[in-house]
Amino acid sequence: MLRPEDIEVILTTYDLSVFLKTMVQKEDRDLKINIDYESGEVFINCPGFSFGLSVTTDPFGVWVINELISQDNDGVYTQSGNLHKTEKTMTVLRAVASWIHDLEDSTRKC
Repeated sequence: MLRPEDIEVILTTYDLSVFLKTMVQKEDRDLKINIDYESGEVFINCPGFSFGLSVTTDPFGVWVINELISQDNDGVYTQSGNLHKTEKTMTVLRAVASWIHDLEDSTRKC
């Protein structure tokens, strides 16, 4: 369960990447989720799954969640341009949780 104090320590995209890596390791869902941090942007994807997420902040400190798409399911993702901006860290975590839920649903169907 997510506690308010967990959210309060996530102030940057680096903090978000550390939190998500820890969360994914604890849950160990056998999904092989990749969480990569590069130059202020967090990339979240899973091999064999055509959608991913990237999270960054704009110059004003607003979170920007962008959908990633892999056309050929080959692990090469491009940003779709479908993005959402929010000032709330909880919204970012909910977007990631929703993505993981979609991933779990797609693996159950296989």
